[in-house]
Amino acid sequence: MADEDYTLTPEAPEFAFDPTDPWTQTFQRGLELAGLGGRRVYEVGIGTGINAAFMLRMCNAARVSGSDLDPRLVELAERNVRALVPEKIRQFKPVRGAVSLIDTEEARAEIAETDVVIACLPQVGDPDCDRFGAFREEMRVPLAAGADVRAEDHIAHYYPWAMFDDYPFNTVGLGLNEALLSRLVEQAPDCEVVMNFGCRIGTGILFEMFEAHGYKPEKLHSQMALQHAGTDISFFVTLERALKGTGMEGGFVCEFFADEAGKQPLSAIEAQARMDADPEAGIYHEVCVIKGVPAG
Repeated sequence: MADEDYTLTPEAPEFAFDPTDPWTQTFQRGLELAGLGGRRVYEVGIGTGINAAFMLRMCNAARVSGSDLDPRLVELAERNVRALVPEKIRQFKPVRGAVSLIDTEEARAEIAETDVVIACLPQVGDPDCDRFGAFREEMRVPLAAGADVRAEDHIAHYYPWAMFDDYPFNTVGLGLNEALLSRLVEQAPDCEVVMNFGCRIGTGILFEMFEAHGYKPEKLHSQMALQHAGTDISFFVTLERALKGTGMEGGFVCEFFADEAGKQPLSAIEAQARMDADPEAGIYHEVCVIKGVPAG
């Protein structure tokens, strides 16, 4: 980092992601490597505003704007940016209200003036989704204990799987992410994209999604993260079970690990069995930041 003494301590209520977790740390290291200096950035899912403040202070972004599906977080982000980098508050533009991806007139207007879009979006189908529930039952995959309890941070972990069924990569939990790429190709075809992912489905599939939408992908940074105890992985177990007996089992196996060093690989089925046997067992997966540059 450019300033080793600089630390961010934002207001972070229980319904927002912990700004000190490996997801945030990985994302911010990737943002440092993304070449954001002097550029205009839009964050889809702005959360606490921790990334906005970080990009203004540490990455020297010229302007940062952003929105969130949870309208409370946009207000929180503005308070945090004002508190953490008050000298740069004029370079921050919150897009207010509940904004799904970039689907409002104000969001699209901001995107049109943006050089880089960043995002960290859910990759797990909502356990409450009727279609996913039917799929899960057909594969005889039970929900983990407590997965049916809707916490305040529910929309930060899950997305409405059935709503994005028109997107091919929705089959592996990337429908929301693919929808964003599709909108950006239409609204801002020259814009670069920097996205933070859990690599539970492998980076190869993530790269394929970028390439399918005309982006040249590059992995900027990655590290291992403990599987979040509050996020149900029956989605990934169901995907693996759907291929059993088809002769295509080897074509899709999720990438979990029994150790933080990533030396002991586990499939989703094995990871769930390990957690069922010992709820305190640590299950890990890679988190990575991928930059997509328009290939044209």
